[in-house]
Amino acid sequence: MSQEQIAVADMQCWVFRKAQSKWNLSPQKCMELFQKYDLLGFIAECYGLLHVSGYQHALDEVENILRSKGVTI
Repeated sequence: MSQEQIAVADMQCWVFRKAQSKWNLSPQKCMELFQKYDLLGFIAECYGLLHVSGYQHALDEVENILRSKGVTI
């Protein structure tokens, strides 16, 4: 893996774990949301912009995506 791939995976893991904790979801339920809305793909695609704002900003953006899709978290 390249350094960038490792950094992307790190951000994906961090955002997933923070989302799971903040939303009080089991790992399975949280992964269902992440898969249904391709949130890991979003993080990977937008990593160049997200990493300069920090991991909390990435989680905020994930929450914005879900809200825009009508998901209540």
